[in-house]
Amino acid sequence: MYHNPFNPFTDEHNLLRLSFREFLSREIMPYIEEWEQNKHCEASVFRKMGEQGYFGVTFPSEYGGSNMDLWSAVVIAEELAHANCGGLAMSLYAHTYLPLPLINSLGSEWQKQTYLAPALRGEKIAALAITEPGAGSDVGGIQTTAQDHGDYFVLNGSKMFITNGTIADFVVVVTRTGPGYDMSLFIVDTHTPGFRAIPVKNKLGMHSSDTAQLFLEDCIVPRQNLIGDKSNGFYYIMNNIQEERLIACVMGTATAEFALYKAMQYTKEREAFGKQIGKFQVIRHKMAKNGYRCRGLPLNGIPRRTRILEKGPEAIKIVSMAKAFICERAFDVVNEALQIHGGWGYMEDYGLARALRDTRLMTVGAGTTEVMHEIISKMIVDDVRHQRQFVKARAGAELS
Repeated sequence: MYHNPFNPFTDEHNLLRLSFREFLSREIMPYIEEWEQNKHCEASVFRKMGEQGYFGVTFPSEYGGSNMDLWSAVVIAEELAHANCGGLAMSLYAHTYLPLPLINSLGSEWQKQTYLAPALRGEKIAALAITEPGAGSDVGGIQTTAQDHGDYFVLNGSKMFITNGTIADFVVVVTRTGPGYDMSLFIVDTHTPGFRAIPVKNKLGMHSSDTAQLFLEDCIVPRQNLIGDKSNGFYYIMNNIQEERLIACVMGTATAEFALYKAMQYTKEREAFGKQIGKFQVIRHKMAKNGYRCRGLPLNGIPRRTRILEKGPEAIKIVSMAKAFICERAFDVVNEALQIHGGWGYMEDYGLARALRDTRLMTVGAGTTEVMHEIISKMIVDDVRHQRQFVKARAGAELS
């Protein structure tokens, strides 16, 4: 069925949106302030999400999913962002769209039944561990090792800034199994002897998201917990991270829309110098600028982008462009919305202070903006080089 790219949501998507919105108002919104202050989220939220099927919207039905398209994930991401619960959204998103797609696409049947299905039901909490104290966006620089002992591997190393690290039941760990880009992925149960997690609390934002430093000291992991083929982990991660960045774009867009809506409301309520501040040209221009920042590139391009996710380098270039542009602009929109609120925006009452703290991470997580620019610049240079080679070869063929 053809979907208008400007309105790609079907009746099924709209029903999902209404259902999830009601779930948010009942099970999440009343507790956000408490979780923000306590700097953690309840594990019970994962169970409730799983029971309602919200984790599995894009996953196969045989493992408890709904087998819907990527737009269903967009619905969930948008509603979480509009609820202004960035920390919790980060934990839920990191559970669903970081480790689980790897198990779904590469895992054995045993791994899917043991880890994927319970995670979609919310019975087990998942995490993905890539970043280390000395390696972040540079995945090739990781130092955590996995030594092959035949029936099992021995893992040693540490990971940093791992979402869900202290509440996870299992973690997909990226390890080095050889020189260069020889890396492998393992499912590590958090009750494994030698595994330890320490909470990271001193964060600017995402307060209700569990963040941890992990330590692996002679952790014995059975060979059956190896995901896919040994030594191919780097390429698995590079492919998986494109979907992660795409969801980040959706979250960024929806967060900007939340901030824009709050600013629009405020300009109608607040008066200064005898009239609504929305009647001042400087404020109207701010609103106009934020309006065109919010829409256009993010959602209109997703149908095309999802089709090219399987086209290798081209997908990397387009998604990297979207990640760099949207996440930077999302922060700008939230910042401007806070400015429009003046002193009240700086207070916690209107939610923009929290949104600003949480949105700041978007330009850092899943690859910094600087790394996105580096990827894009290299690929553009390669495109120009290939184009010149093509033109030169065609000219030579015409002369002959």
